[in-house]
Formats: sequence, structure tokens, C-alpha cells
Amino acid sequence: MASVFWFSKLKPGAQAAAYERWVQETDYRLAQGIHCILHYRVHRIAGPVEGEGKSPYDYIEVLDVTDIDEYRSAMKRSPALEQIVAEIGQFIEGAGGAWGNPIAPLGKER
Repeated sequence: MASVFWFSKLKPGAQAAAYERWVQETDYRLAQGIHCILHYRVHRIAGPVEGEGKSPYDYIEVLDVTDIDEYRSAMKRSPALEQIVAEIGQFIEGAGGAWGNPIAPLGKER
């Protein structure tokens, strides 16, 4: 299993409420049909944990996927992911991404 993180910022003029409604009505539904996505959630970033200021991003998407290569393949071949990428562009001006492998608690390695 791998985890994927997408950091995104709303385009100027894009409404957070409209984006979040799209996430709830379309994005989550489409993602559920992609076999390599085990868990997916979008989080609105409220601010830094410590100190003052604003985050450079408005949202973070957190995905648990079966395998990073399967996810990358699905990004190129899945009609659902193609639709997500095509539609998200009306709300998001850019996204940075990263992935990693979770470190399991002792005794629960798998």
C-alpha cells in the first residue's frame, strides 16, 4: 500500500463552496470506482498547526492506494480519473503531489 498526497490551491475567482460540492457529488463518487484507490478524503486546510499565517495551499487530498504504479497507470487509463482531472481544472490552479509508504505500528506490519 502507498499513500498519495495532492496539495491544491483554488483558482482566483473559484468559489470554495462550489468546489467542495463538486468533491462531494462527483469526485468521491468517481474515485470509488477506481480499483486501486482504497481510501480517499479531501481536507480543507484551516491554517498552520503552530503560529500564525496562511497555508500556501487551500486543500490536501489524501489517498491510500494499493500500489503507486497501479495508481499511476490508472491516472493514464481510467476514464473516471480522466474526468476528475478534466473537471477539477475549473476550480484548482495547480497542485503539487507526493507519495510515500506508511510506517506501520510494531506488530501490524503488512
